Amino acid sequence: PEAAMPLEDDEAPVAAPPPKPRSKLPLILVALVLAAGMGFGGWYFGHLGAPSAEGPQPLPPPVYHRLDPAFVVNVSDRDTLRYLQAEVQVMARDAAVFEILDAQAPAVRDALLTLFAGYPYSELISVEGRERLRIDTLNRLREALGDETAAAQIEAIYFTSFVMQ
Repeated sequence: PEAAMPLEDDEAPVAAPPPKPRSKLPLILVALVLAAGMGFGGWYFGHLGAPSAEGPQPLPPPVYHRLDPAFVVNVSDRDTLRYLQAEVQVMARDAAVFEILDAQAPAVRDALLTLFAGYPYSELISVEGRERLRIDTLNRLREALGDETAAAQIEAIYFTSFVMQ
């Protein structure tokens, strides 16, 4: 190895220039944007999911309306003539919807009579078949109303009497 040569007096070691001070502005801007985003997110989600001062509003109690008279239709059962007599009640939370239902009673009754007569006896004797009929009855009643707002307010129908012979 070579020995280091001594420096002469007028030769000074060349020092690297001092590093330029880096600007802290980008770092500060990023920190401000993150803090603002976190603050907004906390406020937004805090207000979005915060329960109101009154708390959740309970649903109004259900109101029922009977479709009178009872429905009586012929039901097919191979070679035997059978009958179905069904009493139907409609459930909603606002009784005002029943005024619209009553105004459309002929269309509603016709739609439901046609539906009931189309179901075979073999389906109506099973619980699953009656449940399908109940769902179809609700849908057909909503269609027959001709008023989407009123139809959406009708939540359920119930067979309060269901007699087959």
